[in-house]
Amino acid sequence: MIKMCKRSLIATLALAILSTTTATVFAAKEKSEDQLIADLASPKDSVVADAMLHLEKAYPTSTKAIAAIKKYLSDPREKVRRKAARVLGALHTPVTDDELKAIGALLKGSDPQEVMDGLKALRGLDEGKKAMPEILALLKHANVGVIRDAARTVAMLGTKANVADLEPLLKHPDAKVQKDAQDAIFALKNK
Repeated sequence: MIKMCKRSLIATLALAILSTTTATVFAAKEKSEDQLIADLASPKDSVVADAMLHLEKAYPTSTKAIAAIKKYLSDPREKVRRKAARVLGALHTPVTDDELKAIGALLKGSDPQEVMDGLKALRGLDEGKKAMPEILALLKHANVGVIRDAARTVAMLGTKANVADLEPLLKHPDAKVQKDAQDAIFALKNK
Protein backbone atom coordinates (compact mmCIF):
# COMPACT_ATOMS: atom_id res chain seq x y z
CA MET A 1 0.00 0.00 0.00
CA ILE A 2 2.80 2.41 0.87
CA LYS A 3 4.60 1.55 -2.39
CA MET A 4 1.42 2.29 -4.32
CA CYS A 5 1.03 5.68 -2.60
CA LYS A 6 4.66 6.54 -3.37
CA ARG A 7 4.17 5.59 -7.04
CA SER A 8 1.04 7.70 -7.22
CA LEU A 9 2.82 10.63 -5.62
CA ILE A 10 5.77 10.30 -8.01
CA ALA A 11 3.45 10.06 -11.01
CA THR A 12 1.50 13.10 -9.85
CA LEU A 13 4.67 15.12 -9.36
CA ALA A 14 5.97 14.09 -12.78
CA LEU A 15 2.71 15.18 -14.42
CA ALA A 16 2.77 18.48 -12.54
CA ILE A 17 6.32 19.20 -13.71
CA LEU A 18 5.47 18.23 -17.28
CA SER A 19 2.35 20.39 -17.38
CA THR A 20 4.20 23.37 -15.88
CA THR A 21 6.97 23.02 -18.45
CA THR A 22 4.47 22.70 -21.29
CA ALA A 23 2.51 25.74 -20.11
CA THR A 24 5.72 27.78 -19.90
CA VAL A 25 6.73 26.78 -23.43
CA PHE A 26 3.32 27.71 -24.85
CA ALA A 27 3.26 31.00 -22.95
CA ALA A 28 6.68 31.87 -24.34
CA LYS A 29 5.46 31.24 -27.90
CA GLU A 30 2.46 33.60 -27.63
CA LYS A 31 2.96 36.69 -29.75
CA SER A 32 1.59 40.14 -29.13
CA GLU A 33 -0.96 41.69 -31.43
CA ASP A 34 1.72 43.95 -32.91
CA GLN A 35 4.02 40.98 -33.56
CA LEU A 36 1.21 39.10 -35.30
CA ILE A 37 0.32 42.14 -37.40
CA ALA A 38 4.01 42.43 -38.35
CA ASP A 39 3.90 38.77 -39.44
CA LEU A 40 1.25 39.71 -42.00
CA ALA A 41 4.02 41.34 -44.05
CA SER A 42 5.84 38.03 -44.43
CA PRO A 43 6.50 36.82 -47.98
CA LYS A 44 5.50 33.32 -46.83
CA ASP A 45 1.78 32.75 -47.24
CA SER A 46 1.75 30.15 -44.47
CA VAL A 47 3.19 32.68 -41.98
CA VAL A 48 0.57 35.25 -43.01
CA ALA A 49 -2.30 32.75 -42.75
CA ASP A 50 -1.06 31.55 -39.36
CA ALA A 51 -0.83 35.15 -38.10
CA MET A 52 -4.41 35.79 -39.25
CA LEU A 53 -5.62 32.70 -37.44
CA HIS A 54 -3.89 33.78 -34.22
CA LEU A 55 -5.26 37.32 -34.54
CA GLU A 56 -8.76 35.86 -34.98
CA LYS A 57 -8.44 33.73 -31.86
CA ALA A 58 -6.49 36.06 -29.57
CA TYR A 59 -7.69 39.52 -30.68
CA PRO A 60 -11.19 39.06 -32.16
CA THR A 61 -12.38 42.57 -31.28
CA SER A 62 -9.24 44.46 -32.29
CA THR A 63 -10.02 47.12 -34.87
CA LYS A 64 -6.29 47.38 -35.56
CA ALA A 65 -6.04 43.66 -36.44
CA ILE A 66 -9.22 43.70 -38.53
CA ALA A 67 -8.03 46.71 -40.51
CA ALA A 68 -4.71 44.97 -41.14
CA ILE A 69 -6.40 41.74 -42.28
CA LYS A 70 -8.77 43.57 -44.66
CA LYS A 71 -5.75 44.74 -46.66
CA TYR A 72 -5.08 41.14 -47.66
CA LEU A 73 -8.45 40.49 -49.33
CA SER A 74 -6.84 41.39 -52.67
CA ASP A 75 -3.47 39.77 -52.04
CA PRO A 76 -2.08 37.92 -55.09
CA ARG A 77 -1.61 34.78 -52.97
CA GLU A 78 -4.73 32.62 -52.99
CA LYS A 79 -4.11 31.15 -49.54
CA VAL A 80 -3.78 34.62 -48.03
CA ARG A 81 -6.95 35.96 -49.72
CA ARG A 82 -8.92 32.94 -48.61
CA LYS A 83 -7.73 33.17 -45.01
CA ALA A 84 -8.42 36.92 -44.83
CA ALA A 85 -11.98 36.36 -46.05
CA ARG A 86 -12.57 33.45 -43.68
CA VAL A 87 -11.30 35.40 -40.65
CA LEU A 88 -13.44 38.44 -41.46
CA GLY A 89 -16.48 36.21 -41.90
CA ALA A 90 -15.79 34.31 -38.69
CA LEU A 91 -15.57 37.62 -36.81
CA HIS A 92 -18.76 38.96 -38.47
CA THR A 93 -16.81 42.02 -39.56
CA PRO A 94 -18.63 44.82 -41.36
CA VAL A 95 -17.14 45.22 -44.84
CA THR A 96 -17.33 47.86 -47.55
CA ASP A 97 -18.71 47.16 -51.01
CA ASP A 98 -15.15 46.88 -52.37
CA GLU A 99 -14.19 44.42 -49.64
CA LEU A 100 -17.36 42.44 -50.34
CA LYS A 101 -16.40 42.33 -54.04
CA ALA A 102 -12.98 40.99 -53.10
CA ILE A 103 -14.58 38.25 -51.00
CA GLY A 104 -17.13 37.57 -53.73
CA ALA A 105 -14.29 37.09 -56.21
CA LEU A 106 -13.46 33.86 -54.37
CA LEU A 107 -16.77 32.47 -55.69
CA LYS A 108 -15.32 32.62 -59.20
CA GLY A 109 -12.20 30.65 -58.33
CA SER A 110 -11.18 27.54 -60.25
CA ASP A 111 -10.37 25.65 -57.04
CA PRO A 112 -13.53 24.34 -55.33
CA GLN A 113 -11.89 24.94 -51.93
CA GLU A 114 -11.46 28.61 -52.82
CA VAL A 115 -15.15 28.86 -53.76
CA MET A 116 -16.18 27.11 -50.53
CA ASP A 117 -14.01 29.47 -48.48
CA GLY A 118 -15.77 32.40 -50.14
CA LEU A 119 -19.16 30.93 -49.27
CA LYS A 120 -18.14 30.29 -45.67
CA ALA A 121 -16.85 33.84 -45.35
CA LEU A 122 -20.06 35.32 -46.76
CA ARG A 123 -22.16 33.38 -44.23
CA GLY A 124 -20.65 35.42 -41.43
CA LEU A 125 -21.21 38.81 -43.06
CA ASP A 126 -24.42 40.82 -42.97
CA GLU A 127 -23.34 42.27 -46.31
CA GLY A 128 -23.13 38.73 -47.72
CA LYS A 129 -26.80 39.00 -48.68
CA LYS A 130 -25.75 41.33 -51.49
CA ALA A 131 -23.94 38.39 -53.13
CA MET A 132 -27.08 36.23 -53.26
CA PRO A 133 -27.24 36.08 -57.11
CA GLU A 134 -23.69 34.67 -57.23
CA ILE A 135 -24.45 32.28 -54.36
CA LEU A 136 -27.62 30.99 -56.03
CA ALA A 137 -25.69 30.34 -59.26
CA LEU A 138 -23.42 27.99 -57.30
CA LEU A 139 -26.36 25.70 -56.55
CA LYS A 140 -25.71 24.39 -60.09
CA HIS A 141 -21.93 24.01 -59.71
CA ALA A 142 -20.20 20.84 -60.93
CA ASN A 143 -18.60 20.20 -57.52
CA VAL A 144 -20.86 18.59 -54.91
CA GLY A 145 -19.00 20.28 -52.04
CA VAL A 146 -19.61 23.70 -53.58
CA ILE A 147 -23.31 22.92 -54.04
CA ARG A 148 -23.61 21.83 -50.41
CA ASP A 149 -21.86 24.95 -49.11
CA ALA A 150 -23.98 27.14 -51.40
CA ALA A 151 -27.15 25.56 -49.95
CA ARG A 152 -25.90 26.20 -46.41
CA THR A 153 -25.07 29.80 -47.32
CA VAL A 154 -28.53 30.33 -48.82
CA ALA A 155 -29.99 28.98 -45.57
CA MET A 156 -28.03 31.56 -43.58
CA LEU A 157 -28.45 34.60 -45.81
CA GLY A 158 -31.57 33.89 -47.83
CA THR A 159 -35.27 34.41 -47.31
CA LYS A 160 -38.35 32.25 -47.71
CA ALA A 161 -38.38 33.31 -51.38
CA ASN A 162 -35.18 31.25 -51.87
CA VAL A 163 -36.93 27.98 -51.02
CA ALA A 164 -37.82 27.65 -54.72
CA ASP A 165 -34.11 27.93 -55.61
CA LEU A 166 -33.29 25.00 -53.34
CA GLU A 167 -36.16 22.65 -54.21
CA PRO A 168 -34.51 21.20 -57.36
CA LEU A 169 -31.66 19.95 -55.14
CA LEU A 170 -34.09 17.63 -53.36
CA LYS A 171 -33.80 15.42 -56.49
CA HIS A 172 -30.02 15.72 -56.82
CA PRO A 173 -28.23 12.34 -57.29
CA ASP A 174 -26.07 12.95 -54.21
CA ALA A 175 -27.86 12.16 -50.92
CA LYS A 176 -25.75 14.67 -48.99
CA VAL A 177 -26.81 17.46 -51.35
CA GLN A 178 -30.43 16.43 -50.85
CA LYS A 179 -29.96 16.52 -47.07
CA ASP A 180 -28.33 19.96 -47.11
CA ALA A 181 -31.07 21.28 -49.38
CA GLN A 182 -33.73 19.87 -47.08
CA ASP A 183 -32.04 21.44 -44.05
CA ALA A 184 -31.72 24.77 -45.85
CA ILE A 185 -35.37 24.75 -46.88
CA PHE A 186 -36.40 23.96 -43.30
CA ALA A 187 -34.25 26.84 -41.99
CA LEU A 188 -35.68 29.31 -44.52
CA LYS A 189 -39.27 28.31 -43.84
CA ASN A 190 -38.69 28.92 -40.14
CA LYS A 191 -37.23 32.41 -40.54
